[in-house]
Amino acid sequence: MNTLKLAFGLLLIACTAAAQPVRDRLTIGMAEFPGDMHPFITNQLVRSYVHAFVRRTVVAFDGDSRLICQLCTELPSVANGRVQITRSADGVPGMKIRFTLRPGLKWGDGTPMTSRDVKFGFEVQNQFQPETGLIGVETVDDSSYDVVFTVTRYDFDRLSPDALPSHLEEPIWRAAKDPLEYGRQSLYNRAPTTPGLWSGPYLVSAYTPGSEVQYKPNPNWDGGKPYFQTITAKQIENTAALYANLLSGDIDLASGLTLDQGVSLQKDHGDKFEVLFKPSLNLNVLVPNMENPQLADIRVRQAILLGIDRETMIKKLFENKYIAADGVLSPAEQFRNPNITHYGYDPAKARSLLAEAGFKPGPDKILVGADGKKLSIDLVGASGIRLVELVEQVLQSQLKAIGIEIVLRNEPPRVLLGETVRKRTFTGLLTFTWVPGPDSLPYGRFHSTRIPSDANSRSGNNYGGYSNPAMDTLLAAAQSNLDPDKRRIEWNAIQALIANDLPIIPLYHPASLFIQPKWLTGILPPKSLTLPSRSVED
Repeated sequence: MNTLKLAFGLLLIACTAAAQPVRDRLTIGMAEFPGDMHPFITNQLVRSYVHAFVRRTVVAFDGDSRLICQLCTELPSVANGRVQITRSADGVPGMKIRFTLRPGLKWGDGTPMTSRDVKFGFEVQNQFQPETGLIGVETVDDSSYDVVFTVTRYDFDRLSPDALPSHLEEPIWRAAKDPLEYGRQSLYNRAPTTPGLWSGPYLVSAYTPGSEVQYKPNPNWDGGKPYFQTITAKQIENTAALYANLLSGDIDLASGLTLDQGVSLQKDHGDKFEVLFKPSLNLNVLVPNMENPQLADIRVRQAILLGIDRETMIKKLFENKYIAADGVLSPAEQFRNPNITHYGYDPAKARSLLAEAGFKPGPDKILVGADGKKLSIDLVGASGIRLVELVEQVLQSQLKAIGIEIVLRNEPPRVLLGETVRKRTFTGLLTFTWVPGPDSLPYGRFHSTRIPSDANSRSGNNYGGYSNPAMDTLLAAAQSNLDPDKRRIEWNAIQALIANDLPIIPLYHPASLFIQPKWLTGILPPKSLTLPSRSVED
């Protein structure tokens, strides 16, 4: 399961303005807000952050990259007998994976959560976020169910579909004319304060679309009792304003502060905050729209990467706390291939490639192609994020030096995430931070079937429109290979192909920044890789 989520340069942070008396209310400021509240329709990190207060998944990764049960009794494995290899009529191997929900699980309205809810969840999830080879869920009894695959999957232990409350959502699903109509009619979007939608420590008690969500404790939650009686999360769509609100005490915590703001808190307000920088798997990239004729030329994409001085950018903007990216995997990943094509800073080679592609200097030193069009490329990112804007300005300056004009066209996060990315309306480059799960193949990012389209309800993550049959074959083979040594060979080939084709232009691996106010406990050390809200009951 690729739990890949859109961050667009944002880091999830928890922090506070000053030591305060013990109280039972918490106010959180957020730099962005989810475009919708349904668990499956869009793939947004901020949506996952908001949901983690009120929703738990069957399995999840903890802060040490270990897969753990959240709603199940034990992780399936060959050793415990929960993995069955099947054969089709023509001998193709498949799998049945047995999961069991832990006893006593209930939705927020007191209705028991059962395997039927997982079966219904698969039906909906399969329309928006399909998994290769996953064809269904077979209920065994109220608590146990089998996840059925027509292929083998190395990541079978994390691929249980998530439950949806069938007693509330299934009638709406059956009545809808198509998946998108269901999304509009779903109670998650029309009435998210309905208690039965949620399964976590809190319930949604109030909701203002695009602006604010409030939470209250879930009386039917069977886990650790949450401390705060009221939590309010509201959007402050500007990181400078978010920082100011934090220091003034108008908010208690903040999600979305940038690294430089975290460094500032550490230096200037160290008496009020504990700060932790942690290596991450995250990757900040530029995604080229492959339908743009200029960007479709591999020489232009290579020139862009060669024209960016990533090491200097990291030194000046990130105080060397980030790592320059050579490919898709960070040095912390076990399958990282160090032998791929490397692109250092080489503006002379970049100019040579652009000349080879037929571009010549124009009167304003911006290159012009044989068709008479300037080499002018739009760059879209999230507006109001100070560090994103600083990075864009560096890119704009460095690429102008090799004759490429970068035109910044930033948009509010809700527009960027809700419209531009899903509908692929950006024409040039898109900048965002990719947040992969541990040991996850980038199937959703690079397989041709994951290009957002009506066929996949605009939920695909291959935003650039990259399509290469060789990549499709490699991704499918690696995903089905249960032998880690053989899968490493395929993984190496995938990384090499990405480095050669450049369907993304890698910039850097951000460090995860966690900040805990002195008066609050339970955030440090992180119990979740990226989402403090996932362990809010602590």
